Amino acid sequence: MLCCNDKSKEEVIKVEINLKGFQTLISQLTTFEKMYEQVRIVDPIKKEVLFVKNKNQEELMPVLEACFGIWGKGTVCKNCISMRAYNENDTFIKIETSLDKIIMVTAIPVKIEDRMVVVELLKNVTKSMILGDRELTESLEIKRLLEQANVAAVTDELTQIYNKRYIIERLPVDMVKSHLENQPISVLMADIDHFKKVNDTYGHLAGDYILKEVAGILGKNTRQDVDWIARFGGEEFMVCLTNTDKEIAGAIADRMRKAIEDTVFSYNGEKIKLTSSFGLCTLTSEEMIDYETLIHRSDKKLYEAKKTGRNKVVG
Repeated sequence: MLCCNDKSKEEVIKVEINLKGFQTLISQLTTFEKMYEQVRIVDPIKKEVLFVKNKNQEELMPVLEACFGIWGKGTVCKNCISMRAYNENDTFIKIETSLDKIIMVTAIPVKIEDRMVVVELLKNVTKSMILGDRELTESLEIKRLLEQANVAAVTDELTQIYNKRYIIERLPVDMVKSHLENQPISVLMADIDHFKKVNDTYGHLAGDYILKEVAGILGKNTRQDVDWIARFGGEEFMVCLTNTDKEIAGAIADRMRKAIEDTVFSYNGEKIKLTSSFGLCTLTSEEMIDYETLIHRSDKKLYEAKKTGRNKVVG
């Protein structure tokens, strides 16, 4: 935890200026103080807690620590409620679990001094959770149910990889992390060539089967818990390769492309052969753009691959 005393004089002055704006915000939330155990102000992009006020605490305290540290999981939340509040500029409520508690989190986006942050109101509901007309007192059971619900919210139902919502919530975070750690990040956009022909020839159930199989091939060619893949929409997939430069990302994409081309997909006795096209964009640590621009650049390279013959990687 980093408090004001650890900062330089210039940084302290900056914190005090910001603190005044945050104090004004918190003063508007005094109605909730008796209802919530903790009020936090977080930056969901950098995953930082900026200020914290605990129940019965007189002052708002500046801190600098990972926002997900409170849950004791040591990793970024898959279904980040504050990121969703930030992106959609709306208030959302989520039930989360720590090591020994069940917490209700209310996330409220607020703009302070031209900076968008999220106010989190945290309430301990461990002893008062009711699901429908059944009271749940078994903490392990409710933790399991909540974890399943949080994972389902960012999972594509058909392919069981991440969905587009996860892209919107996770990609900006990985981009900032790569920039701060002086590492490259590469994004692949992949598309199954002539996928409409598969549906027209073999039926939509065959098409669904192909989508699941291709997702599996992409997953086998990425690093577990380091890279991630998501279904962008239709037959289009996105692959995020962290700390991966353009040359390595291109080799990974070509390995994926070749694996799809070499696979004979069997469905209801039919043998189906496919190809795929890839667009690649690598962002170096010196360049900082928004996630939409990164996706657009990758998608533009994918369009180029399809326009110039398909079954290739363009980066």
